[in-house]
Amino acid sequence: MNILVNLSDNYKRWADGKLEGFTDKIDDLLVEINNPLSISTAEKSQINQIIKSKNVVFFDVNKPIPDKKKQIKAYASIFGMGDYELDSKSDTDGLTEIKHNKKTQQDIEYIPYSDKQLNWHTDGYYNSQSNSILSWLLYCVCPSDDGGINKYMDHEIAYILYNKNYQNITKLMIPDSYIIPENKSNGRPEVKNPVFSFVNNRLNMKFSMREKNIIWNEKITEEINNLKNIIESSHDYHLTYKLQAGQGVVTNNVIHMRTAFTNSKNKNRLLYRLRSKIRVSC
Repeated sequence: MNILVNLSDNYKRWADGKLEGFTDKIDDLLVEINNPLSISTAEKSQINQIIKSKNVVFFDVNKPIPDKKKQIKAYASIFGMGDYELDSKSDTDGLTEIKHNKKTQQDIEYIPYSDKQLNWHTDGYYNSQSNSILSWLLYCVCPSDDGGINKYMDHEIAYILYNKNYQNITKLMIPDSYIIPENKSNGRPEVKNPVFSFVNNRLNMKFSMREKNIIWNEKITEEINNLKNIIESSHDYHLTYKLQAGQGVVTNNVIHMRTAFTNSKNKNRLLYRLRSKIRVSC
């Protein structure tokens, strides 16, 4: 189906199905995993059904194993993830600790080690098109006492709502919709990207509400503002949840944000992250 042909019967069925099938009930999106090293056929079938239609699935492990990193990588293999992005804070498999670290202020520019709010974005919006992040996993080891709540919005729903209201989606698909300037401190070259594109025939999105270090193409200023308004105002299609210890989430790089949080004296928020260049399909 070509979803650029937004007046076709196939497009209408797809778009209507996405909107009508949306749910903000976590119980409908959460899979209980008994043993992450030996997932059952029923568990995998449930995971597949949810991620295929919603682009996001939550999981909760009944019997965590002592080696958390091994456990998380086992989850990732369940979801079909691989080809992980490596960064300066990840291990050799791409697993990264996400926690507030006051000593890494330089890294806060691109990596969410801050306790401040993170505005709506997709992961890897500063990556080149050939190096796109197509899925990611977050696993909670320890939540914060206060704040640290995530919101998610399926990028396919954002696409549909924009199409419904403005009918000029191709303007957000030009290859230089925005520029990420060169960063000499970390050796990253200038990057130009579209907002919406097709990667392996599936819709992908690169986007950020951040004003710093992103330059939007002046030719599509109105379209970008309209898209921002849709994302911020479409509360009926926002999914809100705070991961608890032993819980995780996997998404096909949907748009997401996080509220600010406060660590207590004896409780520091800690999550693990994997970013994959493979779309999850299970």
